[in-house]
Amino acid sequence: MEEIYPVEELQEKFEAEVSVEYYFMKDIDTIAKLEPSCLCEIGGNAWMHYVESGAKVNPRKLSEHFDNGNPFLFREVEKVMKKKVLQDIVLVHAKVQDPELENKICGQFLLARVYPNNLHISDVEFSNPYEPVPENEKKHHFHEYRSLGLFAKLLKNIIVYGKKNSIAKITLSAASDHQIKYFESHGFNIENNNFSKDALEHGMSIPMERKCI
Repeated sequence: MEEIYPVEELQEKFEAEVSVEYYFMKDIDTIAKLEPSCLCEIGGNAWMHYVESGAKVNPRKLSEHFDNGNPFLFREVEKVMKKKVLQDIVLVHAKVQDPELENKICGQFLLARVYPNNLHISDVEFSNPYEPVPENEKKHHFHEYRSLGLFAKLLKNIIVYGKKNSIAKITLSAASDHQIKYFESHGFNIENNNFSKDALEHGMSIPMERKCI
């Protein structure tokens, strides 16, 4: 999964060197410390699809783990399902090596291969730490820096990987309703289930999907 990340295109955006750190399945404990909420969301997404599949299970059976934000929620889901939830994962942190920058992060990405046969994007950011967004121009709460415009390239790489590995769908959760149109422009649609309806009412963590094959 390492080859999915567009390192060369990211480096071309900056004169200073960009360092890239990767974390994989063998680093799952480290990923849980660095990105606990993202890892919890991966387990929650798998649980949503399991419940929506028609499984005879109490949807609130794992509510304690949801409420506590357990980063290892996916393991609890596996115990109930008796199936593998998290099949592969990669976390990427990219930073511009410029000592004058207070915030050096220019890229962050978390992708997992998960039940039932999906690639789930739990976190993605391409931003220019040299260009903070003025308060009056922010499109949503998470819009801190100008985008680098690399999501389309990243998505293309994910689709290529998905087709190569016979993966049916790419899924993600729109952090807010302001991001829905953006992801729709890249071929994603809001999932048609009760979880999505509830998420839309609250305007956050809205499940979206697009075909991969």
